[in-house]
Amino acid sequence: MKWKKWLYAYLGLWLVFPWVVFAIWVQNYDVLLGTEGTPFAIQQVLNRLGAVCVIALAILHYRETEKRWTNKLALAAAALGIIALVWCWNFTCTFFHQGECRHTFTSPDGKYTIVVTENISPIAGKVHIHERVNPFLIRYGKEIITDDGYCPICAGQYELTWQGNAVTLTVADGAGGWETATVHIGK
Repeated sequence: MKWKKWLYAYLGLWLVFPWVVFAIWVQNYDVLLGTEGTPFAIQQVLNRLGAVCVIALAILHYRETEKRWTNKLALAAAALGIIALVWCWNFTCTFFHQGECRHTFTSPDGKYTIVVTENISPIAGKVHIHERVNPFLIRYGKEIITDDGYCPICAGQYELTWQGNAVTLTVADGAGGWETATVHIGK
């Protein structure tokens, strides 16, 4: 029953991960691995592996019980329930993860990196400027609102200026104007 310990340990990680992410969010940071490894994308992978672990634990439990048809029915119901739960949870993660496009920019001296996230929505778009703190975390900076979900970085209508530890991002707002935000990095 050595496998059970590993399966239960993974389930513990699976259940703790959202709370760790929440604690990071409260500190004004976010998790980002590369440009696509958001907490929601990571949670989707953890959900799939968690479902496999729960089903494996249910099968191990079934092997230790009396082999009646009611136990088989309970095992099948548990497996289907877990699959439905993971499907719903992954749908929720996909819903919160959609409509984002990320771009990474490094200062000319190579000391600082920012991640610019464009959020797309039918009403208004947002351009968020984040400071890359380490390979796993970004710190929230400032945001710029654009018109009708316009994505100026993807459209190539932006200007990025570095001045020491300050970066100024000027973007087209989608309505014929320009918006500017300055972020001081390393503070």
